[in-house]
Amino acid sequence: MPREQSWELFCKKAIHGNPCPSHLEDLSRDILKRCEGLPLAIVAIGGLLLTKENRTDVWERINRSLGAELESNDKLMSTKKILSLSYFDLPYYLKICFLYLSIFPQDFFIDHWRLIRLWVAKGFVEVKSEMSQMTKEEVAEGYVNELINRSLVQVAEKRGDWRSKSYRIHDLWREIVVSKSREQNFVSLASAEKVRRLSLHTNLDDIQINCFTRLRSLLVFSMEDPMSMLSKVVSFGKGTRLLTVLDLRGTHLKTFPEEIVKQVHLTYLSLRETEVKLIPKSIGNLKKLETLDLKLTRVTELPEEILKLQYLRHLLLSRRNTSSSDLYYCFHHFSGFKAPKGIGSLTSLHKLCYIEADNGSNNSIVLRELGKLTQLRKLHILRLPQEDGKVLCSSLEKLNNLQSLHVGAKAEDEIIDLDSLSSTPRRIRTLYLKGRLQNLPHWIHSLHNLTRVCLWWSKLRDVDPLQSFQDLPNLVAFISQQLMKEKDYVSRQVGFKASNGYG
Repeated sequence: MPREQSWELFCKKAIHGNPCPSHLEDLSRDILKRCEGLPLAIVAIGGLLLTKENRTDVWERINRSLGAELESNDKLMSTKKILSLSYFDLPYYLKICFLYLSIFPQDFFIDHWRLIRLWVAKGFVEVKSEMSQMTKEEVAEGYVNELINRSLVQVAEKRGDWRSKSYRIHDLWREIVVSKSREQNFVSLASAEKVRRLSLHTNLDDIQINCFTRLRSLLVFSMEDPMSMLSKVVSFGKGTRLLTVLDLRGTHLKTFPEEIVKQVHLTYLSLRETEVKLIPKSIGNLKKLETLDLKLTRVTELPEEILKLQYLRHLLLSRRNTSSSDLYYCFHHFSGFKAPKGIGSLTSLHKLCYIEADNGSNNSIVLRELGKLTQLRKLHILRLPQEDGKVLCSSLEKLNNLQSLHVGAKAEDEIIDLDSLSSTPRRIRTLYLKGRLQNLPHWIHSLHNLTRVCLWWSKLRDVDPLQSFQDLPNLVAFISQQLMKEKDYVSRQVGFKASNGYG
């Protein structure tokens, strides 16, 4: 419901349609914000406020304890019951995925791919026979879309190609999903005996840990001392022996915890946005690992023992070289890692980001190895020397499942030479080329599934890229950024009327 109509409905229910008292207006708008345009919630909460005195302290108390009011007040209980109808109507596979959302803190923006990989790691995603050509991640994306269509989750942010970047849960829905999770002992937000999934939103000072003999998932949010937490959890007998998911993203972690490599059943490990610099050789103990997320850490290389992880599907590693404000001025804004020889043995890989192609004497070896990774959906390569373009092309021709390709040149004036590519992966949807281009690659016009193209530092002068893109039926956006003079950029973003309904 639009903001103006929401306000009118709120005033009608909360104060008999009278003008809102000035001393309550800011507070009223804050309460209304929690309803987020949901008429049923506005009516229920407005009806509750109508029974209260028009005093700031009373309304502030209701705002603070809105979750408790949802449990205890008859008027809001009716809202809960009606909203719960949508939950009970869910098929089992969606119900368990929806319950899992209770692990995230209130008002938390849930990253799209983080959610997808967590669902897959927990075994919530089933690829049925009629979906045999789809990956688990693609099936999981369908689950998300079903929840969106049912208005159970909301899209919080979108990417440049109009795909969802992050989600959030309506406050009222979160109260319901947390309540259902507690009823079923599905997720513990602090501690509980025999808990399977533990989500920590604070430090452990006031948390009583009793028994983790069945712990399968551990996710930590905003914790100052994750090392102490992990040691404390592991120290309780052999409770974490069956741990499959460990997510320490964004915590104040500076070294790789030794306790991690003892969790031999791990399938998902995220140390994203931590200060970790070194990954030990013992990482090879985690032979069941499917996701290793080291994005925005300080790791620069991986030990050869990474090649023992034959089930690895997502290998993600990057670090920032500059602050985010320098994104458009720094050619090497991101760095990746130097892949070990033999990277081609990780044949289960679906996503590989970010490979440093300038790897000394191993350049050609590593680039040839990429051709063995035939399950790859996303490949991100940095610092590609011009002379190695042909080797990369020979590998790309074998990657028939590739959907996203990012290639960055070795230096700002280095040419990206991909002209020798004779057979392009037809499924490519996003293409990012960062570096000088003599001409647009001749094969671009054949990428009929392409939705987004970015050309950075291309320095094309006499070529109009739009002529090559105009016949691509699914193209949504074209972005071109070219250095004209020091710290002076030209940026173009062009929207296309796409046959798939995007525009």
